[in-house]
Amino acid sequence: MNLDQKEFYTPEAEQQLLGALLTDNGKLAMVGDFLLPEHFHDPVHRRIYEVIRGRVAKGHIASPVTLKMAMEGDEGLKELGGARYLAKMAGASVASYALRDYARVVVQDAARRTLRDAAQGAMSGLSGGGEPQEVALRLLHALQSLPEDAGQESSVSLGRAVIEAVTEAKEIYEGTRSFFKTGIRALDQVLKGLAPGDFCLIGGATSAGKTSLALEIAKNSAFRGGEGVAFVSLEMTHQQLATRLASSFARVPYAALRDAGSMSEKDFRTWCEGAQETAKGNLRIIPKHVRDVPAIHAACKRVDREFGDHVPLSLVVIDYVQLCRAPGAKRFEQMTEVSIQTKHMAAMLGVPVIGLVQLSRDLGHRDDKRPGLSDIKETGQFENDADQVIFCHREQYWLERKGPQLDRSGQVTMEAQADFEADMAACRNRVELIVRKNRHGQLATAEVGCHMPTARFWDLQAQEEMPL
Repeated sequence: MNLDQKEFYTPEAEQQLLGALLTDNGKLAMVGDFLLPEHFHDPVHRRIYEVIRGRVAKGHIASPVTLKMAMEGDEGLKELGGARYLAKMAGASVASYALRDYARVVVQDAARRTLRDAAQGAMSGLSGGGEPQEVALRLLHALQSLPEDAGQESSVSLGRAVIEAVTEAKEIYEGTRSFFKTGIRALDQVLKGLAPGDFCLIGGATSAGKTSLALEIAKNSAFRGGEGVAFVSLEMTHQQLATRLASSFARVPYAALRDAGSMSEKDFRTWCEGAQETAKGNLRIIPKHVRDVPAIHAACKRVDREFGDHVPLSLVVIDYVQLCRAPGAKRFEQMTEVSIQTKHMAAMLGVPVIGLVQLSRDLGHRDDKRPGLSDIKETGQFENDADQVIFCHREQYWLERKGPQLDRSGQVTMEAQADFEADMAACRNRVELIVRKNRHGQLATAEVGCHMPTARFWDLQAQEEMPL
């Protein structure tokens, strides 16, 4: 039998293991620390285990009788015999002393299936003329999903944890360990830096400034000296990104470059000087045809080599992560996989990865337009995997679209116009950077200055940074 035909499935182990859990729910504690539903090969067994875990977690009994009622609509279970099948498993359950061994068989079968699929994918990629480096990274990502072996330690002593925590704290105190800074002081005071392997999300409504914020952070890193940035641009072309960066340096609106009649010769010369400065940055753009995470990972590795030892890769930006591709029958499954793979990529690269995310359109229908974690589109996995989540909120954007308050006749009174102008003055060229999740620090809002036409951000105390 060749590898393609090998199932790596031990039905008796799955059946007798489930039978033991149905007979004595207390035995779940013996295997629950490492045995997961996805380790079961048979989809019906997978669902049975999910129901058992769910009922036990709620303090309910999981027996053949209660599962028969809970899974009454499960067609797969009906095909196997329904209540008779559940009773049969309970009658042939494994003894307590062998329970972990049977669970280990189920987990190892799952690991073998994962390895088989990864090997087949690698062979298919090589046969199709794929780049060896990219195929290798796809294989590496697949291996990241290998089930943990039941023999591995399921706990770490408090003493060991304290020793490692003290070591890290000592390195931070002595200045031998540092974290990535965004270069925006008010935001850095909240975040306390991004650690190697962190997955940071930046979200915002359309035109909220999330791409401009990501470019500002990338620019600050690329021109700090000794830091390299890989910017994965899945939405804009490399020319468009360069145009925005040059506009930021020159303080000349990038939209003016689309209209020859709206730019003076002086502004054009100033913008060209900004473009010359932009070219000096340690930033490389990964184009939009590189869309799946293993391919992005391979491209980032190449960027790191191209920078050389004197300029290590220090940051990866993906604009935006919902444009990445991943396997899955449904959009939810695809984006869940993208999130998991991106988090793995950050860990393997050992640098922070900033991913831009789009938000639900429902945000625009609320009175308070400030986003929350539930506004992230596609899947909740993004907020689960992220170490930090930052939302851009520009009140000016929403006020401009709403306009002054109308009276009953549909007219704008002088008082309403005055109120509108006062509200606009209070929020003009300002953005709230709302930190909704932060594993390493507090949750707070950093208000900074911004000028969207030139894609610039600055600390509000630095008046010299205000737009001309």
